[in-house]
Amino acid sequence: MRLLTRWTWLALLAGAGVWLAACGKTTKPPADSNIDYYTCPMHPEVRESKPGACPLCGMALTPVFKSAGAGPQANHHPPADPVAADHEHQAVAAAGAALHIAPERLQAIGARTGSVRREKLLRRLLAPGIVTIDEATLRDVNVKAADGYIEKLYANTTGQAVRQGEPLALILSEGWIEAQQAYLKAYRDWKRTRQFMASENPVLLAQEFERFRARLRVWDLSDAQLQQLEELALTLRDTSLTLRPGQGQGLSGLFALQSPIDGIVVEKPAVEGMKFAQGQQLFRLARLSPIWVEAEFPEDQAPHVALGEEFQVHFPALANQSRSARVAFIYPQFNTATRRLKARFVLANDDWQLRPGMYAKVSAATPLGERLTVPFEAVIPTGDRFVVFLDHGGGRLEPRFVELGEQLGETYEVRRGLNEGDRIIVSANFLIDSESRIQGVLRDWGDTVSGDRPGAASN
Repeated sequence: MRLLTRWTWLALLAGAGVWLAACGKTTKPPADSNIDYYTCPMHPEVRESKPGACPLCGMALTPVFKSAGAGPQANHHPPADPVAADHEHQAVAAAGAALHIAPERLQAIGARTGSVRREKLLRRLLAPGIVTIDEATLRDVNVKAADGYIEKLYANTTGQAVRQGEPLALILSEGWIEAQQAYLKAYRDWKRTRQFMASENPVLLAQEFERFRARLRVWDLSDAQLQQLEELALTLRDTSLTLRPGQGQGLSGLFALQSPIDGIVVEKPAVEGMKFAQGQQLFRLARLSPIWVEAEFPEDQAPHVALGEEFQVHFPALANQSRSARVAFIYPQFNTATRRLKARFVLANDDWQLRPGMYAKVSAATPLGERLTVPFEAVIPTGDRFVVFLDHGGGRLEPRFVELGEQLGETYEVRRGLNEGDRIIVSANFLIDSESRIQGVLRDWGDTVSGDRPGAASN
């Protein structure tokens, strides 16, 4: 009996020891068998078997799972509430090829969310411009009737302002004496005919006189200069008018070449003392009113610039003074160096405030109505297409290929692929794009159009 008791006690002590050893042993949690390797979002070529820091940049390594649906969300237990479970099932189904990023990591990389919404959009056109001379106001000044010499130059610098009727130069020409003699004789004959009716046909004489006057106008004389000649004709006593320079009686080989317009001297080939030929350009003048503003629009704005469209023209040098003007002309070709299209505006400039070479800015805003939009920073270009990341909550993101319209300011018009109210990532998208390529989501979606995925409804 004592022997049995001893063996019984030994068995009991051995069992207790095994139980105590089992209780004292620390249980190590099993490794996540779904993790394939760890990599860096910025350097996908890094592959480590254990978590840690990237050896290239120091960023925390991210797990890459063996399947797209694996990861922390794979171990998620559905809620007990059937209604909540159904809502979660719909969200996961809408996510399509989901990308899983822990919420704390999204917060760490600065990811922010926004929503797809409808906005009243304006197409804004903006282009730099420069004030230039209206080419239609250019005038060449010359002596059309004879050769001659420039005795004195009054308009002696380019850019000089001149007024209509002001002398530009004093001209010496032998042909001018002959023209005066012929005109004075014709004028006196015509005057006598009108007074005494001595001619049998006064109408023919009057026509002959008008021909003489027309010849004299080739010298670009003003009405005042013609009047002075006519007054001189009445004071001369010599009816033959065989006069020569230096004989007195008011005739001279000199005459003043006058400005035909108010403007500025653009070109001045004339030099004092030079000999010129008949019809040779001596001055080129230009009016400063009206004046042009030529603006160059970027290639993407050029299709929206139309003749007659109203713009605001701003002049930084005039305390941002603004004037309204309409497109008067659109040049037929692009500037091959800048890839811009030039348009012309015509403005009144009676006070000469606008001067050639002055900078300008032209702008217009055309209402386009309400359109579906996403922020510019929410869109990632991927070659020929664009990607937006939808946020389904809990770190579940979906890359969605979208069809975009124009970029209008800081937004894109959405034509297809998103619905109003969709939650999207609006910052840190390139880091998320890197993560999606690590997990192979975008690679799997490379040949899929947005309309073929759940939740990719068109507008």
